[in-house]
Parts: sequence; structure tokens; C-alpha cells
Amino acid sequence: MRSRGLSFADAVRLLDGDSDLVDRLGSLAGLAAGAVTVASVGTVDFFALRDQAVRWGHQAVRAWRGRTENLNRFDRTDRLIAAHSVLVLVAFYEALDEWLTARGLDLDRAELTRDEMTSLATGSHAALVSGVLDGRPPFPEPAVPVEAVERELHDYYWQVAGRVITFLSGLAAFGSRLDNHDTGALGQAAIDRYRASFRRLAAEIPEFRLWTAMTDAQAIRELIRTTARTPADEVPAGLVRRYAAWLEKPILSSADAPGDLVLPTLREAYREPAGLIARAGPSALPATESWWTTRGRPVADVQDFLFAALTAPGATGQPIVVLGHPGSGKSVLTRVLAARLSGAGFLPVRVELRNVRADSPVQRQIEEGLYLLLGESVRWPDLVRRAEGALPAVIMDGFDELLQATGQNWADYLEQLQEFQEREAELGRPLTVVVTSRTVVADRARFPEDTPVVRLSPFSDDHVRAWLDVWNAANAPGLAARGLEPLPPEVALTHRELASQPLLLLMLALYDGRENQLQRQSGRLDRVELYERLFGDFFEREVDKRESSLSPDQWDAEVAAEWRRLSAVAVAMHNRGRDVLLDEELEADMRHLLSAEDRTPRRDSSRPLTVAQLLVGRFFFVHESKASQDTGSARRSFEFLHATFGEFLSARMIVAALLDLAEDRAQLRRRPGATLDAGFFYALTSFTTLTRRAPLWEFCQGMLAALDAPTRQRCRDLVLELLPEAGYPHPRWTLAEYEPERRTVAQRQAAFSANLTSFAVLLSEGPVDVAELAGEPMVINWRQSALLWMSQLEPEDARRLWQAFRVEWDLAADPTRLWIRIEDRTDISVRRSLPWPPDDRPRTVGDRQVPADLALPPESDRGRQMRKAAFVQTGIDNREFVYVLIPFWREFGDLDGPLESDAALMFELAVGAYGSTPTDYRTGTYVEALSQRPPFLQRAAADRFIQECRTMPARTLEDLLARGDVQIILDIAIDDDLRHEVGAVTELRTGRPLFRSGDES
Repeated sequence: MRSRGLSFADAVRLLDGDSDLVDRLGSLAGLAAGAVTVASVGTVDFFALRDQAVRWGHQAVRAWRGRTENLNRFDRTDRLIAAHSVLVLVAFYEALDEWLTARGLDLDRAELTRDEMTSLATGSHAALVSGVLDGRPPFPEPAVPVEAVERELHDYYWQVAGRVITFLSGLAAFGSRLDNHDTGALGQAAIDRYRASFRRLAAEIPEFRLWTAMTDAQAIRELIRTTARTPADEVPAGLVRRYAAWLEKPILSSADAPGDLVLPTLREAYREPAGLIARAGPSALPATESWWTTRGRPVADVQDFLFAALTAPGATGQPIVVLGHPGSGKSVLTRVLAARLSGAGFLPVRVELRNVRADSPVQRQIEEGLYLLLGESVRWPDLVRRAEGALPAVIMDGFDELLQATGQNWADYLEQLQEFQEREAELGRPLTVVVTSRTVVADRARFPEDTPVVRLSPFSDDHVRAWLDVWNAANAPGLAARGLEPLPPEVALTHRELASQPLLLLMLALYDGRENQLQRQSGRLDRVELYERLFGDFFEREVDKRESSLSPDQWDAEVAAEWRRLSAVAVAMHNRGRDVLLDEELEADMRHLLSAEDRTPRRDSSRPLTVAQLLVGRFFFVHESKASQDTGSARRSFEFLHATFGEFLSARMIVAALLDLAEDRAQLRRRPGATLDAGFFYALTSFTTLTRRAPLWEFCQGMLAALDAPTRQRCRDLVLELLPEAGYPHPRWTLAEYEPERRTVAQRQAAFSANLTSFAVLLSEGPVDVAELAGEPMVINWRQSALLWMSQLEPEDARRLWQAFRVEWDLAADPTRLWIRIEDRTDISVRRSLPWPPDDRPRTVGDRQVPADLALPPESDRGRQMRKAAFVQTGIDNREFVYVLIPFWREFGDLDGPLESDAALMFELAVGAYGSTPTDYRTGTYVEALSQRPPFLQRAAADRFIQECRTMPARTLEDLLARGDVQIILDIAIDDDLRHEVGAVTELRTGRPLFRSGDES
């Protein structure tokens, strides 16, 4: 539940209302507390105040600009909340007068009897005063839809109107002329008055427009213009200068960009991202797409929303969280936000959490961030005192760095920030807090109740065009001088999964700016080839920057080493089934996956590279998270900036290992007695399946499809040679000690054999006879392998594996054969999916097979069940039960999920009957069939019930009528024909009508 605004009484006091009104409100407060006597009641009549309150309210609102001039950000917000509370009650007073006038009533002419005066000092009037003066009306906030605020305000007005009407109805002058049912009309009249007044006030107060419209660029410009001031103190002024300098720097370090391209400044190139906003609590799951689908509301400009949220009333009560994927622009957003806030009554303090000690208290982290910004130690309380009234806005950038790099539990970090805000507010040092984090780790944090959360959206097509307009304007002259063209948005958008992330869009622009590679291959580059060129171009530039005197062979060797280094990082993540790894995990894996030569730079052959050194300069491909500790050391974790980068590099290294091993096999066959060492290939393929990640599977397909026929055949022969031996130990294979994740022998056998089977199918020109993969007896051997995979692989691996393939019987062959191919999304043949022993086949009657076949959609519930049953081949004993369902599926389709069955209900209706089936159960079957079911099932239930009414013994029908079962069924039915027909049958068989005259409808 979100917080409420100020009461009317508090608002008047805060806005310095005239002393007479303040005194009279104090008297009314005494009345609400029961401290007013009958003798003095005439001086404190609540209704007598309305003219004075309305008049004062209009004056206070008109004078808002003078009342807020020269106020700091926090006090200004308080005054605006007060103005809103006054507006709410004034609107009610005015609506009340109009509402009474429309009924011929005048509150000024009401004369109170002695008894009524007594009630003023005690009963309903005291409740009225307490409710109206002390009630806190809702107020608008950026993260709350206007419609929701108005719903809350409607409830508030409904309560106030109820108290007023209840009181007035007890007066002799009004009692017979008022109706308590008019509460809604009075509340709606107040809402209409409020809307009109709020619109007028919003034209004058930019915050009101921000809080209701969420993003209003004009309002923000006006607010910055009216609240801007330059700090006189050197420390806040130093922060402002640092933030302003960030905007004038290039969007990328010159060391990371080619020298022949112009890098726009951050001010020029930054484009405000769109996003989704929601409110989260301790049980929220903002890392999941489903949570955002049901709760997120779109916002066109996240930067403007944050600006509005930081000026809103609740901004000092809890942190605001900004989520986004790597490369989505979270850190850049905080840099721009800090610069914008500096000129609008805020004192931003941006803290990069990767560079401060993770285990320090919040205040210490802020002070460490200040030292990094200013080069001098500044205590937090001193900074606030020197802020000259500016509201501190602490921006904690990179909460995910704490979570990933340290591996520790920081679930309460957001609560720590909120507790810090609460403490500082109590000490008179209120502040706002913004926290950024990667979306995927958001579930590892516990969100305080009602926390505003923003998730950055990918760039839209318009964002891409606007960004490229700036890029092309800066680079068009230089490109023209080299005979090149600017990058058209349409070309970039053909690679939307990359272009939609700001940093990766920059990567595409840099790549095309070299030789227009994207434009020249536009429409002809598949994803495999695009990634091959992107990485290749990057590695070549890296080698050119570091080595200037290499021979062609040395240059080629260095580029190949660059490929292996980054690919080894990808495989280490793949083998562990994780997207993020700690530096010590990668260090351990690199000793096995890379040779000593690959881990040692040419310019210093005496010392191997650390993982951090291996990844230096991989700005576009790898994101490094870092968290400092009190020991002075820093822990790091690494992930690819886009998940598909890791999938591509893993696929490339695995396929390269397959090719190398196939070449080794061909060489060894010419050397009698030589043993093939598949240890490296086994290390890459015995922990996780190729099918677990769709991009990895697609990359493998694309890379293998590009091989020439002889190479494909050599690889296929190798795989078929290894497959029968996959379950046996191979002590002579190298890398036996490599174990990034502890796995049982059976688990590694399952992964290795599943991957060999996958390779065998990918390397074939069409469907593969399972006997070629499993040997004879084909069905038994295949079933054993499939059950091994289902039982020993991780559940997600197992599910993805059977979904990647289609296994079907060829029932026309003699003997019948089982075939496997890559899943092609064609309809499922039930007959060809069901397990058949090789010496058996469906029987035929004439030219017709019995039972007739049925095709099911592959992604339907039954279709998926058939696909899995066919893959595992374990359902021979259930085959006849499936056949029984074929007529139902053919007639009605695949209707329900796996937890309930329309077919079972249909059979219950057909074979059950009153008399043989318990009465309660049978009635329940009809109720279920007639309730929220497909129309065909409702019709079948109605027809069957009419049939039973006609044929059951009369005594049974009379019992059902007496028990009320017939009436229960008819109450559920939506078909009037059923009611009429059952009524006619009942009257015919029992001699008495089911309905009284006129009751049938």
C-alpha cells in the first residue's frame, strides 16, 4: 500500500494559512477529540468554515509560486503535496454546495436545534471532522497510473461524502430530503471538480504534470529553468563539473576505436531509452518476463520518468531500481542523469559499486565514491551541509557487480539503502536513491514494499535511426574520403538482435566503418557468417594494435590464438551451464582448455596471462563485474555482453575440435598401432548438451552445413566410431582431470553420447536409421540410450534434447525401421510415433489400416506427448490406450492441458448412468460438463441427461427430483432447450410439472 498525502489541517499549517483559519482548525481538532462543549459548538461548526477554507484555498494555490520560490527540492515537494491536499478538500466543498443547490438545499440557512448542537460536540459531527480534516487524500506519483490515483480519490471522496450525508440526514432541516444512496453522486461531483482544478494547477506547476503524465520534456525543462542554481561551495561545484565533463567525452575510449572514425560525444549520441515501470515488493520476480507482462506499464522516456520520480513525494522513502541487460545503457543513463539533476535542485552523487568496497556500510560506500570523483575525502554529513539546500540524489551503479563478483548474499542491500534513507530523514538529511542492476540477477535481491522499478527496453527502430543519424553525421566526411558510405538504418536493422542494444549497435557501426562490410553483404550474411566476421575483424585489429612487426604466418597464428582464448572462456561457461563465472573458476579452466603458449603473450614469454589480462580490450564482447573487498583485493566475474556471443564461440570451438579430431583420425589410420586421443573433444562435449541452448544448436547446424562433403563424411565416420565406445572409460585420453562441474560417470556418458548422436544426425543428409546409431537389437539399444539421457541429464537438457529431434517408425518397411531427423515442426503421426517392435506392424482390413492414423499439431499438448513417447520408445504397453483416444482427438481436437481430460469426461457421460453410478458422482459429472466447458461437451451432456430422464426408472427420477439434483443440473445449464425438454419429460413420466406457471424463464 503506497503512502498518502498530507491532511488538510497539516497542509494549512505547512502553507502558513492565516492565523484565524489555523485557530479554527485547532478548535475543530478539539471537537474531534471530544474537548468541545455544547456552549462553544457554534464557534467550531465545520460547515461554517467552508467559505473561509475555499477562499483561503484558492488564494494559497494561486500564490504557490511565491510560496515555493527559493525553497530546496525537498521542501518544495512538501509544499506541493500540501497544495494538492488543499485542492482535494476545496473541490469537495464546492461540489457539496452544487450538489445541495441542485436539491433545493442551502447549508447556510440550516438552523440547529439544541439536540443537534449536542450531537455536534459528540457523535456524528465529531466523526465527520476527524475524517475530513485528518484524512490523508491520495496524491499523484509517476509510477502510479492516473486512473489508479483517481480510483483511490474516488474511494476517499465516497467516504467523506458518506460522513457528510450521514450527519446532514440527522438534522431536522435536511433529514427527509437526503438519501444515503446519493453518496456516489456527491463523490463523482467532487472528482469532476478536482479534475478541472488539477488541470488548471498543472499548467502552472511542472511537477504536477510530471507526476501524472510521467514524462513531459517541457515540464522538465521548465523545472530545471526555475530551480537551477550553481553551487557556491567548491565540493558540490566539483561534482557538477565532473558530471558536465562526462557529457563532452567521446562515447568510447579512443583506444577501443579505429583511428579513422569520429566518435560523437555522450551529449551528442545519447538517446533516451524507453522502458517498463512497475512497483515491486519482497515477493516480486522482476527477473522474469511473465512478471513484467502482467505488471509493467510502458514509458516512452526512462530518463524523464526518473527525473519525475525523484521529484515525487515518496522519492525519499525508498530506492528506485533500474534494470537492464548488459549493453542496454544502464551506466551511461546514470552519467547523463547525474548531469541533468545537477542543474535542477539536486546534488547527485554517482557511486560505481565495482570500485568501492562491497562489504562496507552504505555511508562508507558513498564516501569512497566521493573520493574517486573528487580526489579528496569528504564525509557524507559534511557534504549534505554544504549542499546549500540541494536534495542529495545518490546513484548506486552496478548492484549486480556485488552479487556476481563476490558470490555472497546481498539480498538485503536494497533494504539497507532504504534504512539509510530513513535514518537520514530522521536526522534532517533526506535523500533519494537510484540503483542499477542487470535484470537477470534482480530476483536475488529483496525489494522493499512498493519499490518503483524500471526496466530498460531494447532500442526501437526509431531509436536506431536517431542514433545512426548522429553517427553518420559525424563520420560521413571521413567515410566519403575513403570511398565508403554511411551505415543505413535498414542495413543495421537486419541484425536487430544486436542493433537493439546501444553498445552492440556501436559495434556494428564500427565494423561497417572499416570497409562497409555490413552494407556489401546486406541480405546475404546469416548469423554464423556475421559473427565470424565481427569477431575476426576485432581480433585482427587487436593484433594490429599490439604487434606491428609480425610476419604473415606469425600474424595468422596470433589471430588464431585470439580466437582460442575467447572461445575457451565461452566453453568454460557452457560446460558449467552458467552465463557468469568468477575469475578463479575461469583461471582453473584455462589451464586445461588453453595451451601454455596461448596463455603466454609473445612480448613476455616468462609469465602466463591471467583471465583478466586475456580479456582486456574485449569491451564489446565481455562484461566484467568487479567488487572490492576490505582486504584491498577485487573479485571479478565475467559474462558475454550478448548471450549469443558465448553460444557462437562455444559452437565454433566444439566444431573445430571435431574437425581436428577427424583429421587426427585420418592421420592415425595410416600409422598402425596409434591410438586416437579424443580427450579434448570429450572435455568439451561431456558436461552439457548441444541442444540445451537454441542459439548454440543453430550455430552448430550452420557451421556443419557449411562443410564440404568429404569433411562432413570424415566427421560423421568419427562420430559413429566413438558412439559405441561412449560409455566405456578411456584412461589414455588426456584432460581426464578436467572437471569444471562434478558429474557422475553416468551423467558424463549421457551428455557425451547425446552430443555424438546429435552430431551424427546433423552430419547426415536426411533422416538416420536408428540402427546405425544404436546397433541391433535396435529398439532395446535405442530405448536404453534414451532412458539414460532422460534420467542422467539435467531436466532442461533432457527436455531440449527430445524436442530437437523427430523419431518415427517407417511402417511400410519390412521389417519396420525407426528413423530420427532434426525436428521440422510438421504434424505428428500418432501411428508412426507409437513404439512398434521390428517384427510387428498395424493390422489392415482390406486396404485400410486399423485403427486409422491421426495427425496432431507438434506443439499441442498431445503432440508433445507423442513426440516424447516416440523419442524414448517406452510406450508399447500403452499403445492400445492411445488408440482408443484417436476418434476423440479426430472429432474434437486437442482441447485441454495435461492435468485434466475432456476425453475422460466424455467417456464418463457415455458409459455412466444413474443407478449404476453413485448419484452424487453422476450429478457432479453433469455439473462439470456443463460448467465452463467447450460447447460440444455441454451439448453432449445436455443430450445425455435428456436421454437418461427418458429411460431411467420413474422411481429414480422422482428421487432425483426430491433430492434437488435435477434442479442443480438445470441451474448450471445455459441452454433453455434443455430446461424445456427436461420439464416436459419429467411431467410426462411423474405426472407433476417441474416448473410452476411462469417459472421456466
